[in-house]
Amino acid sequence: MCSTNCTHCLGATLLHMAILSMILNILLFFPAMQHVSIDKIPNEAWRFGGLLGSGVMNGNAALFSCIGLLGSSYGLFVSLFAIYKGPKCFVGGDKWEYPFHKGNYLVDLNYWKDCKSPPHIIPWHLSIFIVQVLVSSAQMAICICSMMSGILGTIFTSEKCPWSHKEA
Repeated sequence: MCSTNCTHCLGATLLHMAILSMILNILLFFPAMQHVSIDKIPNEAWRFGGLLGSGVMNGNAALFSCIGLLGSSYGLFVSLFAIYKGPKCFVGGDKWEYPFHKGNYLVDLNYWKDCKSPPHIIPWHLSIFIVQVLVSSAQMAICICSMMSGILGTIFTSEKCPWSHKEA
């Protein structure tokens, strides 16, 4: 099948990206590299967008591109929602909450002072989720390419690819 080399390459790439996504999700349990109690961990960490969606589901994407596409889509949407929502942080008065509304902290940095602790939680939060958005988007593109490669490989079952310019 002419798509075998492409499929192997895409599968290997997805495996590395799946591992990266799982590591990013695990880092969410340590806001700004600090150990905090369970109630202070952001809800998005518990949704496991990077661990399950872009991680485990895409680890099997070489065989199941459709599942990989669903997983990377899930990872992408959880990450985009987390960026929009902002980090969970200490706001004073023994309260840990999400102080931002409708992404307001993204356009006005004055809102950043609303998060008192952990230090640097907003850049930490944004860094992790922006990388996760990029990884999930790339995984989606790779899964689509892998699906197309599989479809073309099924349609053109001969050893010679129709788009190849080599002589028979």
